Amino acid sequence: MPTHEDEPQRRRPVRFDNDGQSAEIPEESTEGDPFEPHYRREQWLQAALEVTRLLQGDLNQREALQVVTRKIREVAGADFVAISSVDPTYPEGVGVIEAIEGLGVEHVLGSPVAKRGLSARAIDNSITIVSPSITLEVGYNPADEFAEAMRVLGLGMYVPLVTPEKVTGVLTIGWKSGSPHERIAANEVPMFEMFAGQAALALQQLDARRQLVQEREQVARDLSDAVIDRLFAIGTHLHGVASIVAQYDVQRTMSHAIDELDEMTQQIRNAIFALQPNRDATERSVSHQVLAELDAASATLGFTPRLVVSGAVDSPLPAIIQRELVRAVRETLSHAATHSSPSSVEVSLSVNADQVTLTVRDDGRRGAEASPQRILRQLLGRAERLGGTCTISAATPTETVVEWSVPTRL
Repeated sequence: MPTHEDEPQRRRPVRFDNDGQSAEIPEESTEGDPFEPHYRREQWLQAALEVTRLLQGDLNQREALQVVTRKIREVAGADFVAISSVDPTYPEGVGVIEAIEGLGVEHVLGSPVAKRGLSARAIDNSITIVSPSITLEVGYNPADEFAEAMRVLGLGMYVPLVTPEKVTGVLTIGWKSGSPHERIAANEVPMFEMFAGQAALALQQLDARRQLVQEREQVARDLSDAVIDRLFAIGTHLHGVASIVAQYDVQRTMSHAIDELDEMTQQIRNAIFALQPNRDATERSVSHQVLAELDAASATLGFTPRLVVSGAVDSPLPAIIQRELVRAVRETLSHAATHSSPSSVEVSLSVNADQVTLTVRDDGRRGAEASPQRILRQLLGRAERLGGTCTISAATPTETVVEWSVPTRL
């Protein structure tokens, strides 16, 4: 195995004095010299490795693109770096600024810009354009958002972001006229093309995530619109039938079927929630779930019930209390829908330190065979098991009020 002693030693330059004696000339240190080729290669390699690690990690792809632009500025001494993508969600000829640094135009980050001039030529022909006087190049014509700021540039480059399938955007780099970095940067085009390849990979991953999100949200919408609405309609129908069945055994069997249907509906709701990425935690709050029940009921009622809230509705509640509250909203609305021609349904929700109270009032006309005490027997039993109560009042044939109340602590 070769050793360090086997490696050829670099000879230092030698000079001779007046006596003919030789002496080595001490080397000048080049460590940290941004214009020394060996140091530049090390900096490019280190930057490339860092960006590769970021792309393979959990960093948001847009944040990774911003790191790419920052590294190019640091290593190449560039005064302006921007990455724009070809976003299929925008019309033809429009791109999006995914990352940008320099010349004081960072405020356009995330903005749509026209794909034109040298930028369009680089993308359409998949070629790198380099010019020592980029602003004088034929067909220059940059986007209006930073055209004025780019007037100070001398050396400039447009490098396409190429993947095996397509060109996903363009990397734009510029140096102010007279910059000491212009000369050496003009000879480092392969390095910029390497970084453009990394940016293309990040954009490809970003596009793949975007497509996945769209597909999952479409599945969630289809489930919500078709399956949940249908299940709610079936549950409403069963509730209505159960309220007029006199035989206890039949009513108990139907109540069990309704409970199973409610459980299946909740499982599907959970699946829909899982298909909708990046949802804020507040969407799981009591208020969100109650609003979802009101929206679902509107399909059967023909209008959206009115909601009145009082107190800290979204304060932390035991999971079973929260689950039974949402279930109580669903069942009381289902029974309101069985009444004849209701024109108004009001849902009042009050939460304090000790009690959760739900009051549902509707003005639909009940059938003569409908017994208010029998309508929500299951709801009453569950409230009592939690240490609460449920009362139903029907002062007139066209007014039914259900009040469900349980303690906030078990």
